[in-house]
Amino acid sequence: MNKILTIILVFFGTIAFGQHVEIDTFQLRSNHSFTDLKADKMIFPIIQTGHEKIDSIINHDLKDKFTSKEYPNENLDSTLTKWAGDQVSYLDFEVSYNANGILSLNISTEGCGAYCTHWTKYFNYSIETGETLNISEIIDTTGAFRTKVYTDKETQYGQQKKELKELLNDPASGLDESTYEWALEYYQNCESSFDLETFAIYPDRLEIIERCNPPNAIKYLTPIITLKYIHAEYEEYLKIKTKP
Repeated sequence: MNKILTIILVFFGTIAFGQHVEIDTFQLRSNHSFTDLKADKMIFPIIQTGHEKIDSIINHDLKDKFTSKEYPNENLDSTLTKWAGDQVSYLDFEVSYNANGILSLNISTEGCGAYCTHWTKYFNYSIETGETLNISEIIDTTGAFRTKVYTDKETQYGQQKKELKELLNDPASGLDESTYEWALEYYQNCESSFDLETFAIYPDRLEIIERCNPPNAIKYLTPIITLKYIHAEYEEYLKIKTKP
């Protein structure tokens, strides 16, 4: 039996974050799959800046990027219905920053097929133009800050590789040579493909998001890379004010 998914536009009063930006919410409900699903954990943001053109730019971009442009010519209702299908069990969002003309938010999802997989996508916008903000528009990434981030990345990957080797050398861990080599290859691929373009802004910090997602068989060996910087660590490299 095919799953029927209904989408209800819910306005929770007004969630206001300053500068006339409000967040409306699409709420997705399933009628039979995932029976323990909480309705308040199947929600998608709709940005309201008070300017119709800017709203259209941001919301269209959010829809397309979140769904990997699977249904570029359809509206949000139709897009999310088709995209979610009978696989999505969780959908929620967080607005991490809304000040100084910048909106930073992320949307988290869990999809369940043969395995359940959780992922988060990050978005940053100018609420003055509606356009996506690249990190290089917010902070100088050509000099000392870039060097610091890459150095931290290399240090942390080095530590993760060391811990992986320690697991291999520990008979109690159950890690065999072939699994070790498999995981190490993923570590190396992730490290070599790293860039600064996925990031999130918070009132007190900037986070560079490094995602290394091994296959489910070795998901338990996922490297933990944390690149968080408090305001004082990058303030001198800022191009746009981010501290409220």
